Amino acid sequence: MKLVVVSPQHKQEYDDVEWIEAFTPVGSLIVQQGHAPIIVTLIAGSDFTFTRAITGEKKIIKLIRPGFLEVNRMSVLALITQDI
Repeated sequence: MKLVVVSPQHKQEYDDVEWIEAFTPVGSLIVQQGHAPIIVTLIAGSDFTFTRAITGEKKIIKLIRPGFLEVNRMSVLALITQDI
């Protein structure tokens, strides 16, 4: 699955993401390829975590400010309102 992370200063793209975990006002959201489309708010003070499929590398972004997550069947767009 493709993940695009956009912040005020940067844009990073990952083409090999296996899963994503994000925290929303209603709880934890786990996203894998094929997930139903959804748009959610990311809460400040939480972790945005994803794992790359090929390397198994786990990345964590500490969210200081809120953001947004747009999930489609084959891709995810994370709008982060802080520099990463």
